[in-house]
Amino acid sequence: SFTSQMTGTAFNTDVNVLKKIQDMGGLELVMPAAFAQNPSACDIHAFADRTVVEFNLTGVSIDLPRLGGGTFSAMTFSEQIPGPTLRVTQGDVVKMTLTIPEGEATPHGNDMHASQIDSTNFGSNAPGTSKTYCYIAEVPGVFKYHCSGVGIAAMDQHVLQGMYGIAIVDPIDGYSKVMVEKTAVNANGDTTRDRQFYSGDALEFQIQYNQMYLTDAGTYDATAMFAHQTTYTATNGQPFAYVPNDIHNLLNGHPGKNIFVAQPWNSMDLHQYRSQLMFTPTGVHNRIFVENHGNEPVYFHIV
Repeated sequence: SFTSQMTGTAFNTDVNVLKKIQDMGGLELVMPAAFAQNPSACDIHAFADRTVVEFNLTGVSIDLPRLGGGTFSAMTFSEQIPGPTLRVTQGDVVKMTLTIPEGEATPHGNDMHASQIDSTNFGSNAPGTSKTYCYIAEVPGVFKYHCSGVGIAAMDQHVLQGMYGIAIVDPIDGYSKVMVEKTAVNANGDTTRDRQFYSGDALEFQIQYNQMYLTDAGTYDATAMFAHQTTYTATNGQPFAYVPNDIHNLLNGHPGKNIFVAQPWNSMDLHQYRSQLMFTPTGVHNRIFVENHGNEPVYFHIV
């Protein structure tokens, strides 16, 4: 018998079926063609005449300010959380190079979900080394990249401490226009459909979520992670990143008022936690790229 990884249901297999499989020479696991035919070498014929986009990252551990004071031990791509965004067009070749500086305490890797290559390319880099691989961005969409689990035992720590970012692959033929259906009253007093069309051009936003699990000293708390005891949920690297602060109070005529009791750190001098409200004019097509890098669900809610 075997157990389904999808449902946990146990299945009993007929002994005769197993005997037939054995007589046939057993089962051979074959890499899907989409992966097997897209090798990572950067000088192959399949990449000829395509646009090549270089994406250079460093894997660096640094201390960053934490909500409420003090710092936490962050792991980053290129010293920022989230890491730099990769933006390409469907069909482009991505040439990704990850460099780990001398003196970094641990190896790092980079697993890019926008790729269709064998996972062995995502193996860890030792401090003082660089690694490059290439792939064709075949599928449009928004995809995460993160510190790889290939050859790294503590991938959860690396990712949850900040080693994540996104790759946006734009469709080769552009984005579709948008139809918004409303109602209107015509000259006869009849209520009719009023369909308005907007071009594929849009005001764009990126929202990246992650959960953080920290000890009082700001180091990674694996016990809290396995117990699902989240210290913060971060948006674009910041807890409470979209909560109004003093500058919005001033704009709205309410200086000094703390309008969100869960965030007593609501002054303008705390630049690390200044909110990033998403202002947009009415009648404008908006496009929002959303990715959750953490290990807990998040709820995307527009007010």
